[in-house]
Amino acid sequence: MNFEISFYSKVMIPSLRLNQKKLQEMLENFMMYQKNRGLSLSYINSKVAALKLFFAMNDVVALNWIKLSKMKPEKKKLTGDMPYKTEDVQKILRVVGKNLKFRCITHILAATGIRIGAFSEIQLKHIQDMPNGCKSILVYDDDKAEYITFIHQEAVEALDEYLADRTRLGEIITPESWLTPSASDYNKPALTVSMRTQMARYAHHNDVKPKKRGRYAIQACHGFRKRFDTILKSNPNVNINLAEKLMGHSTTIPLDNVYFKPAIEQLFDEYQKVISELMIEDKFRLLKQIEKKDEKINELNQKDNDIDMLKHTILEIQNNLLEMRNTIKI
Repeated sequence: MNFEISFYSKVMIPSLRLNQKKLQEMLENFMMYQKNRGLSLSYINSKVAALKLFFAMNDVVALNWIKLSKMKPEKKKLTGDMPYKTEDVQKILRVVGKNLKFRCITHILAATGIRIGAFSEIQLKHIQDMPNGCKSILVYDDDKAEYITFIHQEAVEALDEYLADRTRLGEIITPESWLTPSASDYNKPALTVSMRTQMARYAHHNDVKPKKRGRYAIQACHGFRKRFDTILKSNPNVNINLAEKLMGHSTTIPLDNVYFKPAIEQLFDEYQKVISELMIEDKFRLLKQIEKKDEKINELNQKDNDIDMLKHTILEIQNNLLEMRNTIKI
């Protein structure tokens, strides 16, 4: 760090008075120092980009940036790219305990895969009732990135408990109320940075797993999004393009982002296919599995009834044919 401070103070400011050869040598030494520290390529790129812009803005353009770029370390495999498993989210909820605000946030992150920054833009008017005890959430309202996602019965229950607690504490809940208001002022949304920091504390509480290059294997907030996407696309019955819409992603088909506008009912149909996998607590997952089995039984019973009705209809037709034959013979 002292080397960096020394470099910026001794090179960047007086550098305009140095000859090109000396300046190139100092930059190469700086690159080697960064590389020997074992820093990541992305970190070094950020430093080089700042230097390159500084010199370009001051008309120092004769430096050999190609040579400097060849001195960068090789790109390493990304860390922190794993999704949460259901067991991981259960552990987070145990750490969250009776904090209803972050219990609600955890459930919504797990049920929707939305980015943590989206909470600062969501008001209660953006949440609407859907069939089967679910709700829809309009994310990034009136923005080019606007999209719709859903929360299932488990997350709805956590939301209702959180809102009831806020009412008990004296807040007047209206459609204009923020989903996650600031602790100091209900009229303002909670800051994303504070929510992200708190979620990281819960996610990495008593985490004995070593960090790799300064990162945990699972990102505290984005791990929910990766879990959501993995569950959606691991289900063979889910339409991939609709799954992308539920993630707020651009689709892979050209012009679909402009012309492909599925109805909310279509999106909800896809979402319902993965609800049981998205649920966290065992009681909700079991209830959902029982509901699915009941639906399957009802479908089979309906098919049996249809078969019985078809048999009855065939018998009636056969009887009518016999009567017609008898009439013709007479």
